Amino acid sequence: MQAGDLEHLTDIFTQIAEAAKTNTSVAERVRVALAESGILSVFGAGDALDVVDLLDAGGEEALRTRLRQMTLSDLKSIVAIRNYDPNKETTRWRSPNKFIDLIVTHASAQLEQEVKASSGASWML
Repeated sequence: MQAGDLEHLTDIFTQIAEAAKTNTSVAERVRVALAESGILSVFGAGDALDVVDLLDAGGEEALRTRLRQMTLSDLKSIVAIRNYDPNKETTRWRSPNKFIDLIVTHASAQLEQEVKASSGASWML
């Protein structure tokens, strides 16, 4: 992909995002299109999904959309690999929605910490 192609693609994504912000019907269609297109797989698949990176790039709704595509086993693996449940409270959970909420909560906190850490070190630049 060439630099001009990337700029054009960025412009298209920006236009789609603006349309989705102003119209809930468009927003819903964009979420469905993102989910069906497979484009969110650029952030990884299964337990290798980079939840913090996806959250940072696409926001909470994009992360939730991608997580809804995953199996319960994948969600459990994400929680285990990232140590989002050190006390093993999720052992008996069977609800994908509960796992999604847990992942989003922890990924949001992790992203917030990363942003604070990078802004705190900005004096060094």
